[in-house]
Amino acid sequence: MNFRQRFSAKVDSFISNLIEDRDERILAVQELIEEYTVTNGQAPVYAELERLADAILNEELTDTAKNKISITEYPFLSERQFERRYEREYSLSLADTYDSEGTNRAKPEKRRRTAKENRFVDKLAIVKNRRRNARYRRDTSVGALISYNLHVTGGELPEPFTECAGISERARMMADSTEYCAI
Repeated sequence: MNFRQRFSAKVDSFISNLIEDRDERILAVQELIEEYTVTNGQAPVYAELERLADAILNEELTDTAKNKISITEYPFLSERQFERRYEREYSLSLADTYDSEGTNRAKPEKRRRTAKENRFVDKLAIVKNRRRNARYRRDTSVGALISYNLHVTGGELPEPFTECAGISERARMMADSTEYCAI
């Protein structure tokens, strides 16, 4: 076993038997590093130094409180906590167009509809067009042919015929007075 493996084994045993008091832990880590540099003439490997630093900061790194940032003045974040914070933050470039009151002063841009929105609009248009076409066909279709014999009625026109007089004018007046709403 070479000196790096021995040092790694010492670091493993130090981490598994972690000292409660932080000041004592710092002194023990310093002694481990000094012993290594004196016997080998060089500093320990970076990965082992990082493991020792994590052991010193054990309380901060194992604190799982979600509000750690708001209750601690200088919080240490674990890698997962740092990733979660990064995912929740927005870029500062997004705030360029906002004033101090929170109003967006950027030139408004019309956004493109999504495919789902386009399908919804098309579906409504199809329904609306079907209703409109059905109404048009009903209103413009040829009605039943009714013949009137004025000799039989004595020259009098039947009541259904006289009711049709002025129908176009009445329809125009109704259209002007009625408000239509879009579907």
